[in-house]
Amino acid sequence: MTDVYTMKRLTCISLALLLAPSLASSDEPNTIYLESLTVIGEGDALQQSTGSADRLDQESLEKDEYDDLHRVLNTVPGVNIRGEDGFGLRPNIGLRGTTTERSQKITLMEDGVLITPAPYSAPAAYYVPMVSRMTGVEVTKGPSAITHGPNTVGGSINLITRPIPYQAEGEIDVASGSHGYQKMHVHYGDSSDQWGWLVEGLHTQATGFKALDTDEDTGFDKNNVMLKGRWNSDLEARQYQQIDIKLNYADETSNETYLGLSDSDFSQTPYRRYAATQNAEMDWEHKQVQINHLIELDEDRSVNTTVYRHCFERSWTKLNQFNTDRSLGEILANPEAGLNSNFMAVLRGEKDSEITAETLLIGTNARQYLSQGIQTELNWRLMQDQIEHELTLGLRLHHDEIQRNHTENGFLMQSGQLLSDGSAESTTTLNDESADALASYIQDRIQIDKLTLVLGLRFESIDYTSKNTLTGQSQSNDNQIALPGVGAYYALSENLGVLAGVHQGFVPTGPGQPKHLDPEESTNYEVGLRYNDAQQQAEAIAFFSDYSNLKGTCTFSAGCVRREGNVFNGGEVFVQGLEASYQREWALSQDVRMPMSIGYTYTDTEFQSDFTSSFPLWGDVQAGDQLAYIPEHKLNASIGLAREHWELALNAHYVSEQSEQAGSGGPLEGSTVPAYTVVDVNAHYYHGEQHTLYAKIDNIADKEYLVSRRPFGARPGKPRSIVGGYKYRF
Repeated sequence: MTDVYTMKRLTCISLALLLAPSLASSDEPNTIYLESLTVIGEGDALQQSTGSADRLDQESLEKDEYDDLHRVLNTVPGVNIRGEDGFGLRPNIGLRGTTTERSQKITLMEDGVLITPAPYSAPAAYYVPMVSRMTGVEVTKGPSAITHGPNTVGGSINLITRPIPYQAEGEIDVASGSHGYQKMHVHYGDSSDQWGWLVEGLHTQATGFKALDTDEDTGFDKNNVMLKGRWNSDLEARQYQQIDIKLNYADETSNETYLGLSDSDFSQTPYRRYAATQNAEMDWEHKQVQINHLIELDEDRSVNTTVYRHCFERSWTKLNQFNTDRSLGEILANPEAGLNSNFMAVLRGEKDSEITAETLLIGTNARQYLSQGIQTELNWRLMQDQIEHELTLGLRLHHDEIQRNHTENGFLMQSGQLLSDGSAESTTTLNDESADALASYIQDRIQIDKLTLVLGLRFESIDYTSKNTLTGQSQSNDNQIALPGVGAYYALSENLGVLAGVHQGFVPTGPGQPKHLDPEESTNYEVGLRYNDAQQQAEAIAFFSDYSNLKGTCTFSAGCVRREGNVFNGGEVFVQGLEASYQREWALSQDVRMPMSIGYTYTDTEFQSDFTSSFPLWGDVQAGDQLAYIPEHKLNASIGLAREHWELALNAHYVSEQSEQAGSGGPLEGSTVPAYTVVDVNAHYYHGEQHTLYAKIDNIADKEYLVSRRPFGARPGKPRSIVGGYKYRF
């Protein structure tokens, strides 16, 4: 980045710090705020939400003991997921029919702050925080999504980190299991009247469940350290203030590849990895600083301001293609056709590279990301003519950037080993892209007797710059848009209510795009019923999204090798469906309980026009074709037994058949991911308040199932995995 851009960023942040007061809302004055973490709330706030809102609390996260964000979100209706590596290292998440590729169409946050490496200029989520250190997960869809942009079509996911405790406490969690899995998780913190702190460390590793032809490790090694500190004014101060700081460091080394298997090899040995992937490795490092200042101006007005800076560096070495125009996808889709059989033999290590076309091009995608900014929110409660208003004004000044340095080397397969072909390294991509964004919103939550009405308006103004160092070309483009939304909840009784809403959806174009390419825009509707009492909760919401334009963005995970970042327009699309959930706990006896929950999603998608596209997920589309990787039916059901000292739970997840390409003309034309059902089990034994023994079995039936053929070849879900662990609280 040039000095001009550096000065521009610093000036924006300095001005915002001077001009914007800071705070967080509270139900009670003069109360220590641990942090401002949530975007939904709990209790009555959830019951009276005017849109779809789901919250997974610390208790539910600890019962499941999942390290995989995919498995955590399977319990939430309306969430679509495309599996990739089996461990959830690179999540692909969509909401209400949005594209799942690298979770780039949803707004991902940690503690209410954008967390993807470059949310505007490169939104593909190659970094996602480790969910096993979170104490809550919030999923927001519907009209309230306009407060959590930039991506407002589907909604947002907010990951909530551990708060500073009120008193001295900590925990040690150790676990071991299948596929070389190991975990060590430690946290400890304390508070006084005006000070508080927390330190947390997490390490997980595995040798992997895939069998590489050359017997190398196919697993991962991940580390995370977080420090938190808090200072607050005296509780009796006329204007309570608090400053929180969060420092976070994380890294990962994983032996992961984008290359899957041919269908014939998958049917025989689904957990195989070809010899050609022996050099595959991802290394990344993430650093985070977040400072929050809050002030309670009086019992009705509060302000919350957060300054944040995230740095992410990654280097991923993986097989790109052979030294030919024939793609890996084409070879794996037709492994016995013509010369493809020779290429397949090279991939398997069964044949040495003999001609130039059989040279394997292995690329290292090195990238540096920066994301920083300041956001402030004013909350103001007031009464006017017996009508209660909760007014929220939000402003965010944000800058992010990405620097790509992609290189490629030639390798020959010789006796099952990859050897350099002796040629010089080539640079395939060398560019810088950045975004400066001003986002603001106003929302008024109005309470009129039994009616809750939420009116909102979001504004996004984004300036992009891009520079291709290889060609010397520079380009700038921009997006500006106003996004209205309205939601309503009416309490038919103390426990039953009806909700409805409509809002404008938006996903920006990204940097370096020609002016004829439009951002993604939609009008989204929902209507539903919600019931909640002491024993049970139920909800059913019908939704309809009318896309005036669907946007597709090339990523390597979608099958784009040389066109990463290219944007495609898909025109009008209809997405409609139903989300339903039910939870209840029965008392089987005086000391035995049986909790149960079920969540169901129905989704129907249709392109509304015919067109031809080189975007791998679309191809030659005809009106009526369905979006890829959006199953028509998803069902998650869990049931358990619990007593004072133990509990046992079973969780089953069903996904119906999914298409892998919307139209025709590509290597995955007509291909589908077959329907599958996976069952997980977990058990806990509690000895007093300090000791917990737990065990879990993921995929207890050891089902072999396909999750996708993207980007190149068939990829399996995780096989049966058994983990046992012990927690000590102190």
